Formats: sequence, structure tokens, C-alpha cells
Amino acid sequence: MKNICISFIVLFISFTINSQEKAGQNRLFELQKKKVEIDINKDIFTSVTTNMYVSQNPQALIVGLFLPISYETKKTKINNKPDEGMEFKGEQKINSKNILLLSGTVIKKGIEYSKQKYYIKQDQNTCIELTTMLPVNADAKDKMMLMKIVHSVIEKN
Repeated sequence: MKNICISFIVLFISFTINSQEKAGQNRLFELQKKKVEIDINKDIFTSVTTNMYVSQNPQALIVGLFLPISYETKKTKINNKPDEGMEFKGEQKINSKNILLLSGTVIKKGIEYSKQKYYIKQDQNTCIELTTMLPVNADAKDKMMLMKIVHSVIEKN
């Protein structure tokens, strides 16, 4: 009888954990469909998906995602272990909001890109991850254009 009772308790706990994981996966799927508000020049950038934009001249990439994680939790995770190849630059104030910033370089098809990841708080359980990539040797005008896009995401969301 004792073994049956323990089995039911273990079974109940496993159902509870499994349902929480599925709820998290469903939330992530729903958030991925949500549009990140962004001011972007459609003459320069082409929309690939809901929140992904690419440009050929300059060669650039912008990706915005809503994540089902709190800003504080993301900050703790980044402090403990930043993304591979990225250096945590810290928390910065942009448009009077605290933003987490990671920065690094990646090489794609023989071109070295400067890559930044910005994390912007949305609510208690959600933040936006904004990733930008631009060639390291891009001119100042293109870098300024990218910063305007970053500012627009921070202002509008």
C-alpha cells in the first residue's frame, strides 16, 4: 500500500512538472508570433519573418524576439555565463531604460560582423531580445542607422 501511495505521488509530481514545461513551450510559441514594434527603412531592409530583417547594402541583420523570461532572470543568467563568443558589456541606460548588452564578433561567409544582443524588460515575465549584426568595417552612417533601430525598439515596446 505504501508503494502504491508513493507511486501516485511521483506520478502526480511528474504530471505537474510536465504541464508546466508544456505551458512554457506554448508561451514561447505564442510570443514568437508577437510582432516587435520597430522603425525600419523598408527600402533598405527586407522582412524575412515577423521579426527578422536583412539588408544586402549594408550587409546587416536585425532580429527581435519576445522571450518568456524575466529581465532579472536573464540578467542573472548572463552574469553567470554569457552566450558563446559574446562578452557581457553590462547594464546600460538607453532612452532612460535599463538595457542588458552583450557584444562580440562572428565570421559568416568570410566576413567579420559586429554582433550585439540587447535585452529589454517588458513585464514581470517577459523581455525582448534584439540582435543586430553589421560588418565590423561598416561606415559610421550604417552604424548610426542601426542605433536608431535599437532606439526605436526600446521606445515603442
